[in-house]
Amino acid sequence: MKAGYLWLSSFACLPLAGWPLLAHPGYRTLSLAARTGLAFAAGAALLSGWMTALALVGLPWQPAVLVALAGATAFALRLSLSNERTALETPPFEGPAGLLEKSAVFLSVLSILAALVAAASSAATSADLILLWGAKAQAFAAARTIDASFLRDPSLVYMHPSYPPLVTNLQAFATQAAGRFAWGAATLTFPLLIAVLACSLPGALRLTASRRIAWAASALAVSALGFLGGELGVGGNADPWLWTFEALATAILIGPAARSGAGQLLAELLLAGTSAAKVEGLLFAAAAVTLFLMLRRREVRIGSAVAFLVIPSAVSLGSWFLFEATRHVFYGYEQYGRFLDVHWDRLSLVLSGIGHALWSAGWALPYLLPLAALLLAPARHRLLWLPVGVSLALCAFSVFTYLHGDPDPSGWISWSAGRIFSPVPVLLVIGAVGARPEQH
Repeated sequence: MKAGYLWLSSFACLPLAGWPLLAHPGYRTLSLAARTGLAFAAGAALLSGWMTALALVGLPWQPAVLVALAGATAFALRLSLSNERTALETPPFEGPAGLLEKSAVFLSVLSILAALVAAASSAATSADLILLWGAKAQAFAAARTIDASFLRDPSLVYMHPSYPPLVTNLQAFATQAAGRFAWGAATLTFPLLIAVLACSLPGALRLTASRRIAWAASALAVSALGFLGGELGVGGNADPWLWTFEALATAILIGPAARSGAGQLLAELLLAGTSAAKVEGLLFAAAAVTLFLMLRRREVRIGSAVAFLVIPSAVSLGSWFLFEATRHVFYGYEQYGRFLDVHWDRLSLVLSGIGHALWSAGWALPYLLPLAALLLAPARHRLLWLPVGVSLALCAFSVFTYLHGDPDPSGWISWSAGRIFSPVPVLLVIGAVGARPEQH
C-alpha cells in the first residue's frame, strides 16, 4: 500500500519540473489550475526527454537528478522568451459563473470520479499494462536506464521495442521513487490524467472562446474520454497520456496563444509529449504542425514558429531513434508491414470492422455528440480545420495501416480501433470551439 502511494505521488514532481516555464509572465493570463495542469504535461515531456538522453549517453537514472535537469531546462526555456513578445492575450472579463458553467464543472467532476471508480475496481485495467507497459517499466527501473538487452530479447514477443519511450520512462521513474512497480497505482494514472485535462483544458480554451463555451466544451471532452477510458480499459497504458497531450496542444494551437512565442513553445512541448507517448502520436504531431503553419502563416513569423514548434520534438525523438539504432533494437516500424504493400481489396472489410468497433458497447455516443457540436457551431473559422484536419489524417492513416499485414485484420481492429480513434471526439469538440471566430 505504501509503495502504491509513493508510486503515484511521485508524479507530483512533474508540475514542479514544468513550473519554472509556466511561471513566466507570458502565461499569467491562464488560470492557476490551467497553468498547473500544463506544467504537469510540460514537466512530463521534459523529464522523459532527459531520461532518454541520459540513456543514450550511458548515464544511469537518479530520480532527484532527473527532476533537477527537467526543472533547469524549463527555466532555461523561460529565459529564452522575451517579455515584450510572448504575453498571451487576456480574455475578456466575465461575471459570476452561471448554471451552465456550474453544470459543466459538475459533469467534469462526475467523470473523474467515474474514471477513479473504474480504475480502482480494475474495471478499466489494461491488459497491456501487464503484458507490456509494466514489464518494461520494471526492467528499466531495475537497470536505471532504457534496457536495450531486454528490448532485444527475442523471447519477449509482446514488448514492442519500437514504441516511443515516454510512458515506460515515467512509470520507471515512479518505480525507482517507490522502490517497486505498483500495479494498482499504475491503473490510477487514468483518472489522474483525466483530472489534469479537466483542470487545464478549460483555461486553454478560454483564450479562444467565452468561459461558458470553454467550460462546456471541456466537460464534453472530459466526459467522453472518461467513458471511453472505462470501456476500452486504458488504466496503466499510454492512451490517457496521449489524450492529455493532444487535447492541450490542439487547444493552444487554435487560439490566440499560438501567435506568441510562449504559446508556440508550450504547444511544441505538448507535441513532443504526444510524439513520445504512442506511435500514432508521431503522425498527430506532424499533421498538427503542418496544418498550423498552413493556416496561420500570415499571423506568425514562420522562422521562429518553426523553431519553437519543431526543435523540442526533434531533440526528443532524435534521442530516442538514435538510442534504438545504436543499441541495435530497431530501425523502423516493419511490424506494420511494408509501406507500399497495401491490400486495397480489404478496404470494405477494414471500414466495416472499424464501424462495428466504434458502434459496439455504446461507443457511438461519445463520437456523435462532439460531431453534432461541430456541425451545429453557429459560425465557421478556418482554424477549425486544424483539429478536423488532424482527425482526418489520423483516421486515414489508421485505415491505411490496417490495410497492411494480416490477411484478415478483423481481430486487430476489434481490440485496437477504439483506442486509436479515441482522440477524435476531443478533437471534434475543440474544432467546434475553433469554429467560432469571435475572439480570434
